[in-house]
Amino acid sequence: ATVSVLYWLANKEMSKGALVAVVVCVLLCVAEAKLCTMRPRNEVWQHAKGKFVNTPPGSKNWVEYDESGRESATFVLQMKQGNQVILHDQARNMNILLQDDICATNHDGGSQYSQLYHGEWTKVIDCT
Repeated sequence: ATVSVLYWLANKEMSKGALVAVVVCVLLCVAEAKLCTMRPRNEVWQHAKGKFVNTPPGSKNWVEYDESGRESATFVLQMKQGNQVILHDQARNMNILLQDDICATNHDGGSQYSQLYHGEWTKVIDCT
């Protein structure tokens, strides 16, 4: 596409200085283009009142944001297996279980969790 634009410009009547300026602008635009990629699944879990986000991606740190986008809690990854993630909030001594369709809490360290939200893993496209 860039070559076609340059060829078209070369066949137009314009001064050499103007042509050079246009070529430089086109090349700068191409150089600034970013490749967007799909981030791995299990990095953002969305529900009606907010979301849990792995921040920065791939780390053990997770942040819960409320529906207005404010940070409401922080967590550390305890376990990740398939589509299941368990997070721990040391300040409140609680665990969060994130699965395909539910978010559940545990306050006593046992194996029983109570559903907190209905939601899902969200696809994220990263263009950095």
